[in-house]
Amino acid sequence: MKISFISLFIAFGLMIFLMNTWYDFPLRFFIGFFFLIIALEISCFEAEIFQAPYRATLFSLVCIEGALLISLGSSFIGFVHSPLEAFGVCMSGLLICCGLVLIWKSSSIEKKKSLDKKTVNSKQAFYTIIRMFPLIFIAIFMMGSIGEGIRSYLPIYFENLGLNKGDAAFAFSFAGLGGMVFMPIAGRVGDKYGYEKAFFLTILLGLFAVSLTFYSSQTDVLSFLFFLISGAKQAFISLSYGWVATRYSGKSLSYGMATFSLTKTVRYVFEPLGAGALMNFYGNTGFSLGCLGALGITFILIMIQNKKAS
Repeated sequence: MKISFISLFIAFGLMIFLMNTWYDFPLRFFIGFFFLIIALEISCFEAEIFQAPYRATLFSLVCIEGALLISLGSSFIGFVHSPLEAFGVCMSGLLICCGLVLIWKSSSIEKKKSLDKKTVNSKQAFYTIIRMFPLIFIAIFMMGSIGEGIRSYLPIYFENLGLNKGDAAFAFSFAGLGGMVFMPIAGRVGDKYGYEKAFFLTILLGLFAVSLTFYSSQTDVLSFLFFLISGAKQAFISLSYGWVATRYSGKSLSYGMATFSLTKTVRYVFEPLGAGALMNFYGNTGFSLGCLGALGITFILIMIQNKKAS
């Protein structure tokens, strides 16, 4: 993690001087690469320290924190006026992170040794992990793809209803708040009654909401329905963190989290293309059909997985 922070610090420093040159694209790729690594490292760290009976609840709270920080960072863009200011703030934040990592490392060496002694799982390869629960990882891909479709095309959906760009952005922002409401609820349900039951509840909520989008054209109603759909999707993904941490504890943890991270990342490429094609041919109805199809497939996959496990 320390190496990742240092690499990002160097990349942001170079962006101050090279943002408008040919080096801009490779530097952005470099930054995105290390951001993904840091996300994986943090997920593994959280999985080690978040234990039952509040594992999924704690993961959901961290997801909420991340969403708030992203929103804060996006709002901050309006107050910076030069690459020096923008990337200087990022570099300052990375220095703080490096300091926190050093403090954490010095205070957790003994704790890590004790955790290693308790580890009983052997290290497993990626293909072994996917082979153990293939349907769950496909479900994670399908459910996560809804979020990418919403992120890319929901503003266009509202613009097609006749809203101006400002009102469409407001409706889109309201939909994004669904996760902050439903993630902690789903996390607590998962911790108390089992992740499988919580998975089903989030999917059923999403199916119910997306089915109603076909019967309403009122903007306020549709905004609330996508609030529910977005919340169900984000709750499912936050529950997945807890599920992976439970299934792949010990030496397999990093492999399990890496597989989970890879599954989420692949959807960034495919889902916007699929949602865009559906909207191109069928308009807003196509967008709802895409969400309905992803939710329906996810429900079937989870149901089959549960029958196999019983």
